[in-house]
Amino acid sequence: MKHACLILLTAALAAQLPAQTCVDSTLIDPDVLCPALWAPVCGCDGETYSNDCWATYYGGVTSWVDGECTGTATDCVDLGGVDFGFCDMAMGVVMYNGSCTYLSGCGWIVDEVDYSVYSFESMEECQASCPETAECIDPSLADPLIDCNVFEPTPVCGCDSVSHFNECVATYVDFVSAFEPGACPGDCYDEDRVQLEMGCPENEDPVCGCDSITYSNPCNAWYYGGIAQWTPGPCETNRMDEWVTLDLFVAPNPATDRLNVSGWTPGVPVRLRVVALGGQTVLEHVIQASQAQMDVEGLARGMYVIQVQQNGFPAVHQLFILE
Repeated sequence: MKHACLILLTAALAAQLPAQTCVDSTLIDPDVLCPALWAPVCGCDGETYSNDCWATYYGGVTSWVDGECTGTATDCVDLGGVDFGFCDMAMGVVMYNGSCTYLSGCGWIVDEVDYSVYSFESMEECQASCPETAECIDPSLADPLIDCNVFEPTPVCGCDSVSHFNECVATYVDFVSAFEPGACPGDCYDEDRVQLEMGCPENEDPVCGCDSITYSNPCNAWYYGGIAQWTPGPCETNRMDEWVTLDLFVAPNPATDRLNVSGWTPGVPVRLRVVALGGQTVLEHVIQASQAQMDVEGLARGMYVIQVQQNGFPAVHQLFILE
């Protein structure tokens, strides 16, 4: 997930802010029966939802504030999930991942939505208008003498609506001033949690992830699966077995201008990425068809990786050559 370049209150905060998108399509589940209750919330997408259930399962919204949206900065809409681009243009003061922050980027209009209405004239105005959210991220909590356990996850849901590894990491690494036990509601998989280099212990303490995949221990679930919620013991049925048997088909390989990709379950949204060997995503599409034809003619010649991800499962990768 990309984030805007920020001029943050402190350099330490810039290094530690967690990543999260505003709208997560994997949360949307029209089969959920939400109550017919008018308890409006203003989503991070600037839309008013009748209650938090509708925001989560029908809007896919990951954060909100109580009350109807007014379309002004006083909504305190958190723009942490909006990609403003990697530009150096100073844009103003906004709520960003639970904190009043100086924002820079390429412009206010993203996906035909003008987010300039949620900017403040000054840091003081932001802090006065959004006292509860402005106090969520507190850089003064940083303590380099604290050595947090990073191999035994006990997730907590921070006031920034982000699931954190444990209380220690939330407090002293992510600077979150308040949290509740357990991962945030609706948070199952997040690719930003995946860190294959962590070197989790090899002990067998199987857990069943919220993705119906069995992991050898909670550490593997968090760092290798990107999973924030699980139950003790192996899953009764392991969906990973079905997923890994899928054969990703990429042709022609080498390619020149068009790349045909298939091999997933049709009718379910699939995210396709073309990634350079340096790690940069150069193409990205979301489709529901059984196959895709990608235009790669404009890319530089060389080697790339095609990533396919469906239903929140870890991505399947395949190398291809563009000549």
